[in-house]
Amino acid sequence: MIPASFSLARARRVTALLALLLAGGYAADAWATLSPGRWHKPGALIFPIAVAALLAISAISVLLERRDDNSMPAALTLPAGTDLRRLLMLLAAFAIYFLAMPLLGSMVASALLLTASMWLLSDDPNRSLGRLAIYAVVIAVVFEVFFVRLLKVQMPAGVFKPWLF
Repeated sequence: MIPASFSLARARRVTALLALLLAGGYAADAWATLSPGRWHKPGALIFPIAVAALLAISAISVLLERRDDNSMPAALTLPAGTDLRRLLMLLAAFAIYFLAMPLLGSMVASALLLTASMWLLSDDPNRSLGRLAIYAVVIAVVFEVFFVRLLKVQMPAGVFKPWLF
């Protein structure tokens, strides 16, 4: 069973090391599978390398961080009750997203994930599912145009491809 609290300093170090390892693996995989393109026409490799570099810089800065004051709490406590339920539902939404993306396509699956995550993370009791869905569709379309159309990143098209742009 997982303990209810962790030493925050140790948890930050372990998380930073895992993030550094993830950044290295992500960059190596991207370098092996994607094309860097040319100077005047960058390829799909540019974005993953930038993300990996930012993640590595963040992880290294956390590893090198020194605090003399006691401004951080001594332990990290996991959420409980309603917050734990919301967290588990959000993790389930991400799992469903990755399973549904090949079937529905990246744009439709992303719009559904964004709607679900904004609804789960909102504290507004009067939140409108329609308004959140509109925001999610706009964000999904912008991502589709930027990544798939402009940067030529290959994403699953899904069964709705004939009806979408």
